[in-house]
Amino acid sequence: MSRNDKINAYIGFSIKSGKIVYGYENILLGKKKIYLVLCDQALSQNSLKKVERFVADKNIKSYLIEDLPSYFGGRMIKCVGIGEEHLASAIENELNNTVGGSN
Repeated sequence: MSRNDKINAYIGFSIKSGKIVYGYENILLGKKKIYLVLCDQALSQNSLKKVERFVADKNIKSYLIEDLPSYFGGRMIKCVGIGEEHLASAIENELNNTVGGSN
């Protein structure tokens, strides 16, 4: 199983369990506990700065992902929060194995 397949599976589990928050605005509202934030490189600089401040204040890991919509069947999703600690950790481990770091 490739890295992308594993990440895709973990994101799928997050969706099925209802432990995912779509969109940077919903992440900033903070109605659900978030353990990991994934943002697409196409997210605007203004929005990315807001997310970066939020994750820094809340001590949440974040990653800038190339082609995040590919994990969602091509839907134009530019930012998601993972609200399940173990799935967030698994995604982070897969990203660190090849990417080598967080924002």
